[in-house]
Amino acid sequence: MWIVYASIALFVIALIMLGVAVMRTVKATRPIVNEMNQTVANIQLRMDNISSEATQLQETQGEIQSDIEYKKTTFTGTIQEVKRTPEVLKEFVKSMKK
Repeated sequence: MWIVYASIALFVIALIMLGVAVMRTVKATRPIVNEMNQTVANIQLRMDNISSEATQLQETQGEIQSDIEYKKTTFTGTIQEVKRTPEVLKEFVKSMKK
């Protein structure tokens, strides 16, 4: 019968040692987990900033493209009018001769 009591005592001691080992492991890993969580939060913040800047960059790019297209259209119109100038002058001179 003493073997049963010894086995139960050994099992209880093993459970206590397991509990102690788990507590030590939790205490040792808690700062590491907290540091990892802080690092992940920092990375997430940076990713949010990058996404915001990318969105702003796309908006600015669209504005620049629109401005370039407007200036291109205006410049093309001006060039076409300049090319018509000799014809207009010829017509003006003809009308002055009459």
